[in-house]
Amino acid sequence: MKYIKGFDSLRAISILMVMVSHLLPAGYAFYETRLWIVVSGDTGVRIFFTLSGFLITSLLLKEKKKNGSINFKNFFARRFIRLLPPLLLFYATIAVFMHTGDIQVTWIGFVYSVFYLYNFVHHAHYTVELGHTWSLGVEEQFYVIWPFLINIFKHVKAFSILTLLFLGFCIVAYFTFPGLELTQHYHTSRWFIPAAAPIFVGSYFAILNHGGKEKWLRFFKHKYLVTLIAFLLFVYPLYSFESLLNISPIIQSIGVSLFLMWILYHQESLFVRVLNNKPMQYIGRISYGIYVYQGFFLRTGPGGNLAVQHYPLNLVLVFVIAILSFELYEKPIMKLKKRFT
Repeated sequence: MKYIKGFDSLRAISILMVMVSHLLPAGYAFYETRLWIVVSGDTGVRIFFTLSGFLITSLLLKEKKKNGSINFKNFFARRFIRLLPPLLLFYATIAVFMHTGDIQVTWIGFVYSVFYLYNFVHHAHYTVELGHTWSLGVEEQFYVIWPFLINIFKHVKAFSILTLLFLGFCIVAYFTFPGLELTQHYHTSRWFIPAAAPIFVGSYFAILNHGGKEKWLRFFKHKYLVTLIAFLLFVYPLYSFESLLNISPIIQSIGVSLFLMWILYHQESLFVRVLNNKPMQYIGRISYGIYVYQGFFLRTGPGGNLAVQHYPLNLVLVFVIAILSFELYEKPIMKLKKRFT
């Protein structure tokens, strides 16, 4: 897939939302039940998820259409080449500071995180420095199942029905999990079902785009109307009925998906050119490293035993280390991806 202008800037916006959320002290989340849902770090993660589902599914569908099947070895090699380098540095740092006792020692939680299972960790083994890795677990679990499912289903319509079925499971979980005793011991909202709902939404829009580009072109000619619809869906928590707030992640992700499609079909528009400015574009390119490293420095809120975990030094270090990591460590390794295309 060719480079899509504007998508890196969306990654930048997402990671900045996460960082601001982690910098604010507890209780600062004004209008917590409404406005905060729209601008919180969790919403930033949902934007990441939706974009990831859209791009990964688009790439896999394109590969299957071209070659007749998915090359699993190449797919997973590309994923690990991109994702593992920052994680190795991060986990080495966490292991050192756990060993010295400077951060909470939870080796069981550490193992959960390393194996991309932190979204299922028990509260007793939870530590804030690893808290953000729940989303990495959800994404990796998606990567494990999605290429195989796309490869199995011969017809895109059948796969689209499966995607909607997954979304149905998520909706059921959104309404049933909060009332379960399990929520006292686990972050059930981070379990693969329902947390992957935004990824499934992005995937479904990729399927729609794969099979009906001419229809989308006609639809997105009404750019102001589409923009309004996308915006209203994104701010859904502001006007939703209280009983339907639980499905906000799905409704917001539909808005994000429409916006992604809008950008895709208006690559030469003034808005996309402004959105694709170089600073935001660069932050988007290094956003994965920022997300990984900020877990140690920003934790999931202010505080921490170490000087490097206090503002403003923690914020500066996140950007400095993410830039150094990307330029000196990740980029040379990413060149290996060419061997698996």
